[in-house]
Amino acid sequence: MKETALFGLLPLFFVLFQGCISEIQAQNTDYTAALNKEIVSTPMENTEKAKRSPYVILVSIDGFRYDYAQKHGASNILEIAKNGSHVKWLIPSFPSKTFPNHYTLVTGLYPKSHGIVGNTFYDPEFDEFYRIRNRKVVKDGSWYGGIPLWNLAQMQGMCAASYYWVGSEANINGMHPKYYYIYQKQTPYEFRVRRVLEWLALPENERPHMITLYFSLVDTVGHTYGPEAKEIREAVQYVDQQIGALRSGIAKTGLPVYLIVTSDHGMQEVTSLININQYVAVDRSRFVGGPAAMIYTTDQEETDHLYNVLSKKEFFRVYRKQELPDYLNYGNNPRIGELVLIAEPPYSIAHLESGNTEMAQIKADHGFDPYTTRTMGGILYIEGPNVKKGYVLPPSENIHLYPLAAQILGLKVGTPIDGRLEVLQSVLEK
Repeated sequence: MKETALFGLLPLFFVLFQGCISEIQAQNTDYTAALNKEIVSTPMENTEKAKRSPYVILVSIDGFRYDYAQKHGASNILEIAKNGSHVKWLIPSFPSKTFPNHYTLVTGLYPKSHGIVGNTFYDPEFDEFYRIRNRKVVKDGSWYGGIPLWNLAQMQGMCAASYYWVGSEANINGMHPKYYYIYQKQTPYEFRVRRVLEWLALPENERPHMITLYFSLVDTVGHTYGPEAKEIREAVQYVDQQIGALRSGIAKTGLPVYLIVTSDHGMQEVTSLININQYVAVDRSRFVGGPAAMIYTTDQEETDHLYNVLSKKEFFRVYRKQELPDYLNYGNNPRIGELVLIAEPPYSIAHLESGNTEMAQIKADHGFDPYTTRTMGGILYIEGPNVKKGYVLPPSENIHLYPLAAQILGLKVGTPIDGRLEVLQSVLEK
């Protein structure tokens, strides 16, 4: 997700990075309490069966590319690999964007199946655009399909909590996580980690067994400075420190906790823009840009005309929605544009008016074809009581995490999903 300039002067803060974008981390818990109030959505308690179940903490580090841990010395994450298992790289679903993939991770469904088909998209039934900064639609559960892990847990008598995740603020399937927060990007990471550990210290009838936690810093820095910049190393190491604090706190609880550290996608340097406005006349309000772009047309004649012109251009592929390659697992959802354009790295696609410098400051992006672009690969590291040590799996799609987490928690997946348990199940000892 592209993140922009942050926050003003606040007492007792330190600035982690110099430059046009900084993540400012608070040391003042009074400020934090005022900033970010936890919401308790339901008086439910754990059943006796749930009390005997293990715990899953699912952590997402947005934009953490598959090679960052080794490249930048993320010692705590690498320790998880030694003490547990990991995949060589996690293959995002198409498009390799933040909202579709975060929701895929917690539903086991491709974006075409759960309906969050991009960070921005149009729904013809609602006659409205979903945009990630539109708080109204983000919190509206009618946009979201599938059963997220926190709901799967609670439907089976197990308390759940979320310190941020796509969909966690929405009323989906008639519920929220028992404990959750409204997203505030500036919330200090130390506070987030501390709150997760406090959840684990609650009385066992109230203690959440399924917990999500989200960090945006690595993605922010990647967009701004690029994936090879020194600032990325600093960001990776800082977030890795938070993982270390979380691991240390988990160890002190003595609880059977499975820690899963993952990401939604990687990051690719972008050096050139393709201006769609130079090729065809497209209403900007019906165009969604980026490495994976979409055009919503008004009729078949317009679709055919645009396709015939754009299919002759270089540095991107254009598809009619119904003709997208099967391997992308995309295309048969009414929210997807009639034309889908997929850029070749290091290009991205935009709709620029004369003199417009939109996207000019972005050094890197994601959204590219994750099956052909290695830099879109994310991470999946897991450790816990029954996880094999030092075990490495081949590259795997992120749809398969959901059934693995359900298996660990002892939950039954009762509705069809795209993920398959057998793909990742070998990380567990028999």
